[in-house]
Amino acid sequence: MNAPNTATLKNLRHDAVAGLVVGIIALPLSIALAVAVGVPPVAGLYTAIFAGGAAAIFGGSNFNITGPTAALVPILSRVVQLHGASALPMVGLLAGLMLIAMSILKFGRLMRFMPGPVIVGFTVGIALSIAFGQLNNFLAVTGTNPSLEHFHQKLWDTVRHLRTLGIATPAIGAASLANLIGWARMPKLHRIPGPLVAVVVVTSCTWALGIDTPTLAGRYGSMPREFPTPSLAFFDAGLIFDLLPIAFAVAVLGSVESLLSAVVADGMAPSAKRHDPDRELFGQGVANLISPIMGGIPATAAIARTAAGVSNGATSRLTGVFHALTVLAATLVLGGLAGHVPLTVLAAILLVVAWNIAEVPELVRLITRAPREDLIVLISTILITLFFDLTYAIAFGVIASSVLLLRRLVQLPAAEELLPDESGRIQQVSVGLSDLIQTRPDIAFFTAQGMLSFHSVAAFEYELMGNDRNPLVLRMKDVHHIDTSGLLTLEGVIEHRQRRGGRIVLTAIQPELLLVLERFGVIDKLGRENVFEHTRCAIASIDAPDGRAAHPHAKEEVDRKAI
Repeated sequence: MNAPNTATLKNLRHDAVAGLVVGIIALPLSIALAVAVGVPPVAGLYTAIFAGGAAAIFGGSNFNITGPTAALVPILSRVVQLHGASALPMVGLLAGLMLIAMSILKFGRLMRFMPGPVIVGFTVGIALSIAFGQLNNFLAVTGTNPSLEHFHQKLWDTVRHLRTLGIATPAIGAASLANLIGWARMPKLHRIPGPLVAVVVVTSCTWALGIDTPTLAGRYGSMPREFPTPSLAFFDAGLIFDLLPIAFAVAVLGSVESLLSAVVADGMAPSAKRHDPDRELFGQGVANLISPIMGGIPATAAIARTAAGVSNGATSRLTGVFHALTVLAATLVLGGLAGHVPLTVLAAILLVVAWNIAEVPELVRLITRAPREDLIVLISTILITLFFDLTYAIAFGVIASSVLLLRRLVQLPAAEELLPDESGRIQQVSVGLSDLIQTRPDIAFFTAQGMLSFHSVAAFEYELMGNDRNPLVLRMKDVHHIDTSGLLTLEGVIEHRQRRGGRIVLTAIQPELLLVLERFGVIDKLGRENVFEHTRCAIASIDAPDGRAAHPHAKEEVDRKAI
């Protein structure tokens, strides 16, 4: 891997300031996300420190900020419910290995083709899961069953226990929420992160007034303030097969989230340099190998923190390193104070995070304006994410989008006869060629278009087999890809025409397509005398019914233009 970019003193200062700001933003978020997963708060801080630093150094984006993210919360919290918190390091380790394998196999560019409705769908589903999953902490509802897995079960369980609701904790949560919303509406104050303000102000007031409310220390004990010791004590080979599907979901979601974050950062940054998707997957893989060894949880790039870094002047990957150092320093110095933070404050922060990642205005626009087929994929992905599993949601979304795309492609004409319209002109060709074609009504003229593939060969064959005029000129200028199904079908059309004593001529074949046809033997079966570079030369090679050539001057070029 290449060393980090060399920065000038000015750029170094910009990166240090941006890293400090992002590190301050990451502090309360890392704690809140760890609590949402169901692990001690310090695990979230260790993730921001070690996964964030490793991904910045080894990744393919100059701006991505990596750490615990809301996108992974539903998956990781389910792991904790099913296998306990001790299984999370194994998930991170397996996901890291998968990400590195995806990098080696050059999957980075493929991940960018994830359908938009699927991305929006599972993001909204994740946001809803996080928001409703924080109701118990936000309201201090007690007596609920933490082993419930699905959204509807948890929601109904919360509703059943609303009778345990007090006054103090919901009031603190509402005050925190108001603080966060109000701070977000004051652009001049954005250099100071709203979540940090909410944590400091509300925690100080709660502690000073002696208000009894659940806190981090009350649930997880005091936070350690020493540098963690690397350990592989968590490794359990017996869990590998049970955790593989979940680790795969983490790797896929992590890769999508990280590459989306890199694309957003590239669009925001003034630099013309773009990220390397395969190297970014490698960096995320390394980050997820290091994080569990150092006491962290699975991580991915965070779009909001990345955008904050770019907005505050980030110029290189050193911003991610400074972000990790900031969180480390704060953990060692201020870790003891974090135990006083009320859980409802963290829940309020996560409610705002859920609202932001759901991008509600954009969601409303898609629901009201998107094509019906995409809307079906979007809504289905949201519902499957909520009521079943994120892995199933992604799989369904991708498969459904592929089927719908195939359905649209099948409806496109694969071959079309060249006929004049109301104006008397054939629109698919030049005026001169249109006039020439119309002088030869004895010849059938067709143009093939798009991809001659398994999805289009039936329509292609139907169009050509259904025309009995002889000879037939097939213009191939607009065909840029042909697969085995297309080759076999084209070969069948040629054989059918030849068995009936007819002639078929191919013209304007793209060079790369011509090589494929030659290698498969189509050209030999057709005969090289029936392949031409230009359609007018093909016409000149075909005698008119009265024995005269339609274009005498072009006749002289036939031998020279034949392929």
